[in-house]
Amino acid sequence: MPLYQADNKAEKRVEERKRTRLRSGKLVTLAGQFLTECHFHNLAGGGAKIRIVSQCAVPIRFWLFDDQYRGALITEIVWRKDMELGVRFIENAGVTPLTDTILSALAGKYYSL
Repeated sequence: MPLYQADNKAEKRVEERKRTRLRSGKLVTLAGQFLTECHFHNLAGGGAKIRIVSQCAVPIRFWLFDDQYRGALITEIVWRKDMELGVRFIENAGVTPLTDTILSALAGKYYSL
């Protein structure tokens, strides 16, 4: 899968961002394979700024699992700088939703996929 590595600093956000505190999540491939954990820095209506916990190859599109709400949204990288990613939430009817089994595993204290 191709990686997105551009660093675009132009402001394109439509909605005001909301800062988050100690909010965690996980990145999962569209096929349901765990990639890494992350922390949410802020959220806007159509996207988020996240910081990944470990350096890894992150595809342009992936599932972003929110530990607080125990749900996942398809995201697309808009910009990347080191361990920080700016992502937007997208809809893609061609992507199979994550199963309840995978979502339950991601939501557990100790997860394994």
